[in-house]
Amino acid sequence: MSKNLVGVLVKSALGLVGVLVLMVAAGILAAYLETRGIVSEGHAFLWVMSVFAVALMVGAFWVGLAWMRSIDEAAREAHKSAWYWGGTAGMSVGGVGVILATLPQAESLSFAAFEGRTDPAAYMAAGAMGMMLLMLVGYSIAWGVWWLARR
Repeated sequence: MSKNLVGVLVKSALGLVGVLVLMVAAGILAAYLETRGIVSEGHAFLWVMSVFAVALMVGAFWVGLAWMRSIDEAAREAHKSAWYWGGTAGMSVGGVGVILATLPQAESLSFAAFEGRTDPAAYMAAGAMGMMLLMLVGYSIAWGVWWLARR
């Protein structure tokens, strides 16, 4: 394991601890603001989750960037190729579902996205997660094929 990768892992662990501390602080602040009547109950939770989501995505982007800088050129090329070919193939499979969902016949389909929720936001989130899953499966297959072809 390279020294750069160890540094990325250590900084990632510290970042995770930082996000957890931020979440606890945001939760305490939200509870305080709720009990004082400054914000409503639902809005406090929305703000806490918004802070968490933004911190998590910024952290994930930073870790990915640091990790890509720490690996060698062959590994970088494998991941870029896998994301292009595998991600595109997975998105194409998901695209068929998106196109079919626009047909009038799809109105009769029932899909419980999140614990029985059937509102548009739940459907959007389920679709996005499904598309990401297909892209990750395609990526994993393409990544394995790339390395097997160059053994």
